[in-house]
Amino acid sequence: MKGFSKLLLSLLVPLLLHSNGSLAAQPETTDKDIITNQHGKLVWADLYTGDVEASLKFYRDTFGWTVKAFAKDSAKYHIFYQGEHAIAGVLARDSKRNKTDNALWVGSIDTDNVASRSELSAKNNASIILAPHEFKLYGKRAVLADPQGGVIALLELDITNKNHQKISNKWDWAQLFSTDTKQAALFYQDTFDYKIEPINAKEDSFFLIQADMVQASIVKLPESFEQRDRWVNFIEVNNVATTLSKATFNGATIIYQQEDKGVAIISDPNGAFLGLTQQESE
Repeated sequence: MKGFSKLLLSLLVPLLLHSNGSLAAQPETTDKDIITNQHGKLVWADLYTGDVEASLKFYRDTFGWTVKAFAKDSAKYHIFYQGEHAIAGVLARDSKRNKTDNALWVGSIDTDNVASRSELSAKNNASIILAPHEFKLYGKRAVLADPQGGVIALLELDITNKNHQKISNKWDWAQLFSTDTKQAALFYQDTFDYKIEPINAKEDSFFLIQADMVQASIVKLPESFEQRDRWVNFIEVNNVATTLSKATFNGATIIYQQEDKGVAIISDPNGAFLGLTQQESE
């Protein structure tokens, strides 16, 4: 679902899903240019789950992904692959520490400096869940909860590490469902240098723009959901309907589906929300 289109998503409430179009498209020639151009974009995701084996089986069976253990000695970190491209990581979530058995997808947005952005986020009342650390695969990483509880990771890609070239480009969009969209927009503007642009006349939903690209969005959380801010990460699939059929057969629940737009959100059997968008035909 790449390109210049804007797709309105009415997920029980008004709103948007997608525009990954450039406001000032430029030809990219170097790794540095490419990385700079995707600052603020969802580039990676990790699935935290209380049942690693069950989660691995669901995503293998539903999406056809293969799995490799990154640390063979302990198998603490698994990586999903689609062909030769890495899709996401999977690791165990401590249910006692997190007070829940539910799994959670945490998306990583590309950033220019994990350390300074983490420090600034803390000053702006975010909670640091994982302090900046070396992510051996791709660069530096940190995980935080914004002031309203939305959990998000930061990833500073190492330009000298060519592994980042093998990351799949299937992560298509990130959307924050928020109890207070204006406060959330101001936090992401002040902390990560996003430009914010109202999506509608009510100014209760916003695009997040960086590197002259619309990278994500913030929309109102429906009252029917637990009132805690939640990021939902969208991944591109060949056919949303086919994927939904496999997902429900394998135990997932459909949270939202817009058939004519090729958009859906599922909750996997362990409770992790994941958005689906349909790959555009060439």
